[in-house]
Amino acid sequence: MAGDSRSGNARATALTRERILAVAAELVRDAEGSVLSMRTLGAQLGVTPMALYRHFASRDDLLVALLDGEFAEVDWPALPDPGVDRAVEVLLLLHRELAARPWVVDALTRGDLMAPSAARATDDVLASLLAAGRSPEQAAHRYSAAWRLILGATQLDARTRQAKRDLKRPTVQEAVRRDAAAKGLDALAVCGEALAAQRADFDMRTALVLIVQGVED
Repeated sequence: MAGDSRSGNARATALTRERILAVAAELVRDAEGSVLSMRTLGAQLGVTPMALYRHFASRDDLLVALLDGEFAEVDWPALPDPGVDRAVEVLLLLHRELAARPWVVDALTRGDLMAPSAARATDDVLASLLAAGRSPEQAAHRYSAAWRLILGATQLDARTRQAKRDLKRPTVQEAVRRDAAAKGLDALAVCGEALAAQRADFDMRTALVLIVQGVED
């Protein structure tokens, strides 16, 4: 019995924040992040879910910590001098990194959560907008609009891929665009192909340029 107790204590001691994050990283890469639960992670680690909550306040807290660790290792490309072009490039970097990790988007859209290592990107974008002559209020407005676009687009793309995976019929959006002319939706009929192209491959760069360069009253 004493041996069993020592074995249990050894397992508990071995359960570190770093070990939890390493196993969680394997799970989210092997499957959609939405299937990661504290129960599944605990089973993989051989501990109860409650043991995990001693290290992380919630599943979202764990996912954001995982993103924080990965984002800290991102190799930044060469960037132009501070200004509008640099702001767009850094925002595109944010989008690429989040698009590669859709498992964290739900966590980022709920509660007071942020990956601290991503603050470098936020600071860089704001500094570039200030260098381009924007006021602090204008810089904050443009960054917030771009961030919301990035989060929404990443979430939409991930869910669309999941929904269309086994779909054997046209999507509702495709059916509406197809029947637009017959129903008197003339502008939708004219723009239908362009909308379909954006739906299939959204031009994030152009959208971000419109936001960053936008004119405010």
